[in-house]
Amino acid sequence: MQNRQKLNQWLEEIKVRWEKSPDFKIAQGKLGHLAIICDGNRRAAKARGLDLYFGHRAGIEVIQGAARTCRKWGIKTLTFWVWSTENWEREEKQVKYIMNLAARFLADSQLRREIIENKVKFTQIGRRDRLPPKVKEALASLEEETKNFNDYRLNLAMDYGGLDEVARGIAKIGEAVKKERLLFEKILKNPQLIFNYLDTASQALPDLVIRTGVNRGELPHTSGFLPLQTSYACWAFSPVCFPDLSPQTLLLEIRKFLGYQRRLGR
Repeated sequence: MQNRQKLNQWLEEIKVRWEKSPDFKIAQGKLGHLAIICDGNRRAAKARGLDLYFGHRAGIEVIQGAARTCRKWGIKTLTFWVWSTENWEREEKQVKYIMNLAARFLADSQLRREIIENKVKFTQIGRRDRLPPKVKEALASLEEETKNFNDYRLNLAMDYGGLDEVARGIAKIGEAVKKERLLFEKILKNPQLIFNYLDTASQALPDLVIRTGVNRGELPHTSGFLPLQTSYACWAFSPVCFPDLSPQTLLLEIRKFLGYQRRLGR
């Protein structure tokens, strides 16, 4: 009971924190796609003396708050990486908890209403065949309900791995060539066509990727996140665990990005 009370208090703190996001507006074309690797959920829960799994529940609260704030600031595309292809190797109890949590979150009527009212196109990137039926159903129905929206895009990277995505992309290209819908010569002349066969097809490439939960002194890594799409993205590595992310911390990283002149190989 005490654990549950502490969790509810934590969730309320997160909700209030994101309701007080600073007023800010990003000039059009300056930051079209922000991606966040949501790391440090369990460490944040442990620091509060809570069950480690509760960190994932707190993470959901941050996702909702950050999504609202990014729309307010004018970011059109937002991606959260919440579950990797390697995460299946975690203990069975944790996997079951997270999948049940995902099913409830994705089926939540208030969340779905908010996404639809704001004309947000929702997309899951990653594999879907290994996800539990309830999660797959919720993902598919949310994608179907929002498929005609263009104002904003929200991507949930779930059962995602960079190598896995590239392998599936190669398979799609091979199938297209086999059915004579694509010629290899066209890809050699225009490698940009490869993006049409990745999970983010038709989307703007990420401009900024933020990885949370990177311990001070740690040599940060990308874990193969969107390896082709982020070739020219800027990366920020924050020591703040994802559930502890605040609008102010997020805005600090965004301001750093906006003040940096990218040459993009030129």
